[in-house]
Amino acid sequence: MSKIIDVLRLDTEETKAGKLLREKSIDYAVSLSRGPSVNDKKYHIFWKGMGYEVGVGKPGKEAERKNPNVNDMWPCIQKGGIFEEKSASFTDIFTELEHMVNKSPYSLELLGCLLVRSAFMLDHEIVEDVVVYKPPKMIVDEISKEINKMFNVPLPVFLQYLEAIAINEDVKYQRRLNASGKAYSKNAGRPNNLLTCAHLIAVLLGRSSIVKFATGFAQQRGVSPIRGKQLIGCFPMLEIDKNEAKIISEEVKD
Repeated sequence: MSKIIDVLRLDTEETKAGKLLREKSIDYAVSLSRGPSVNDKKYHIFWKGMGYEVGVGKPGKEAERKNPNVNDMWPCIQKGGIFEEKSASFTDIFTELEHMVNKSPYSLELLGCLLVRSAFMLDHEIVEDVVVYKPPKMIVDEISKEINKMFNVPLPVFLQYLEAIAINEDVKYQRRLNASGKAYSKNAGRPNNLLTCAHLIAVLLGRSSIVKFATGFAQQRGVSPIRGKQLIGCFPMLEIDKNEAKIISEEVKD
């Protein structure tokens, strides 16, 4: 257990580097070329492994709405040139998490820790001038002992798919203005998406209130991210104290 905690421990100093990685990741995704239409996308692969490819197709469906989001992409999984047609919605992901707690609460807690770390890009690095997600192999292997598949694909593939979704959420919000003509807050996109999943995990583990989770959705238009101060009790393997939790909260403060 001590080795696992050493890997998962959340270092707030690393969040500063994570902010720079996030900016680079967004710039890269926005720069990717796009096809002429949603029905004729251009595909870009972010990760390959286990016979799968995970990436995005551009443009996404929101790029052709009446009020278009030109940066929208379609996160996708393909195997042998065949795409998984159904995109994972919050409902799909939440259902997977619910199934997971019934199989192994311990594995679900580990996954929650990975999602929190990914929200702040603590397990990302630059490879050939591109930001890539490299979740700790020790943790992925530990989860896979009980849960080796999610969304009908191997766990490592699913984690990379969540990463592609997080990147798309970032480019959608961090490169456009809201209805009031102002930039979105810095928590919009990746942090809100992944920390909402982590919040549900905390609820499923009995460490957070379902009322608090539901209220978050009502107040924040479709997301309910876990707050920094909640991480102390909800994900103790991250080993953060009150001061560190305060710093984390400031990182994604509206």
